[in-house]
Order: sequence, then structure tokens, then C-alpha cells
Amino acid sequence: MGEKEKETGMGKIYQGVLGGFSGKLGMVVGYTWRGRPCIRVYRHAINYPNTELQQKQRDWFVSMVRFAAQANGALRLGFRQQSLDAQMTEGNYFVLKNKQHFHREEGVVRVDYGQLKIAAGSAADVYFKQPRFEQDETVRVDFEKNSMSLHASGDDSVYLYIYAPGLGAGILSAAATRRSKQVALRLPTAWAGHEVHIYGFVVDKEGRASNSTYIGMGRVSHYEERGRYMPVDSQWQEFVDLAEGSSKTPEPKAATTTADGVGRAKEGDDPPGIP
Repeated sequence: MGEKEKETGMGKIYQGVLGGFSGKLGMVVGYTWRGRPCIRVYRHAINYPNTELQQKQRDWFVSMVRFAAQANGALRLGFRQQSLDAQMTEGNYFVLKNKQHFHREEGVVRVDYGQLKIAAGSAADVYFKQPRFEQDETVRVDFEKNSMSLHASGDDSVYLYIYAPGLGAGILSAAATRRSKQVALRLPTAWAGHEVHIYGFVVDKEGRASNSTYIGMGRVSHYEERGRYMPVDSQWQEFVDLAEGSSKTPEPKAATTTADGVGRAKEGDDPPGIP
């Protein structure tokens, strides 16, 4: 048939029987992925008993897929070349390389976040220092040039990826240049108070990634948490009354407790320490 295409059912065959095809031919589906012709078996339904062991396996697998889905932007940068060589998606490559760090214990899937890799390659990395959690939900990390990468370009891109297990969400930072020696990421205000895990990696000008670094973990700060509320202190109030000439020991004002456990004076009361 040469270059002529032949239509068969819902599929199209190209370059004879040895060529690729698209569409569905019986139970086989043909498609193109990253320029390569691929096929897979089409199944109408999957029939299996829902055993306890299968439930455990699904929970274990789903936890990895969910992390990979949230880290998709980072994985596309960090595993691009490796996934191409392995002829799989970046998400599947992540699962392949990190499945041993997901454990199901006592009905809960636990993750060794410090062992996870979200990037790998031959690009020169950097030395990440301790993260700083600032009061406006900003995480800032300084870094230095790795002594083993003397010929690395100052224009290479440095990234942070921050993941919050309690939210099941992650965010990739904008690129900072290697010469800037600092990368920062402003998180949403809804992340305040949540524990996060921080990863860093480099992508050079040729698109090659470095091996990722687990920088550490911490809790996101919030600007309004600092000095926003003053506790009601009866001893301080007594000192103020004595200074004004009163000998009566005052009773502390009632305070309401909110859902977050912070005491707040009732409406109409003056702030403590203000006459």
C-alpha cells in the first residue's frame, strides 16, 4: 500500500501493516505520543473482586499519583529527559523512582518526604541553605554555587517546589537565576499555619535538570499572627489601677475564645494596657 492509508473500521493504518495507526481497531487503540506511534488494549470493563489487599494497593498507588499530579509542573522540568528516554510520562517516571518512599501502615499511607526525588539529571546543582519562613507567607532560600560546578552558567534557572500534605497541594516557584543566589515563593494566605516540605533543583540553559535537593520542612507564617492580640493579664491591670490611685483589686474582664483557641476581649472592652 506504500504511503497510501487504508481505513479499517474506526482506525486508520499508515505505511502498510508495519506502520502506525490511529483510532480503534477491534480491541486495540492506536495513538501518537511525543511523535511515537503507540498502541494499547481497550477494555470495556474491569472485573475483579474488591479485596482488602487490592484496596491497600489502590490507596498506595493513588497517593503517588496524587502527589505527581500536584507536582506536574516541577516534574515536567525535572524529569523531562529521563521520561523521554524511558518512553513514559513524567508522572509515571516519578512513580517508578519514588514508589519505595510511600508506605501503607495501619490503614494510612505514609510518605518519606525527605527521600522523594522530583528532578534528576546531569546539570550542576547548587548548595541550598536553610529556608526562612517570613511573616507574609513567603518562603525564602539562599543558595551558593556548588564548588564542583565551576563552569555552570549564571543564567541557569533555580526553582523551589513546596508541598503541603495537609492541603494536598503544591506550588512551583518562578525561576531565579543562579547568579541571584536567592529564590523565594509567596504562598497563598490559606497556607498559613500549615506544615510544608521544600525541594529545590536547577535547570540549565540546555534544558537539563540537576538532581533535586530536599531543603527541609517548616510551618508557614502569617503576618497578622505577629502582635495582633494581647492577652488579658489581671496583674498588669492591677498595676495600672494602683498607678491611678485605686486600692481596689479589679476583676479580670471576661474574654471569648474562638475556634482557633485565641482569647479575645468582648466587644466594647478596651485593649489591655490602655487607660
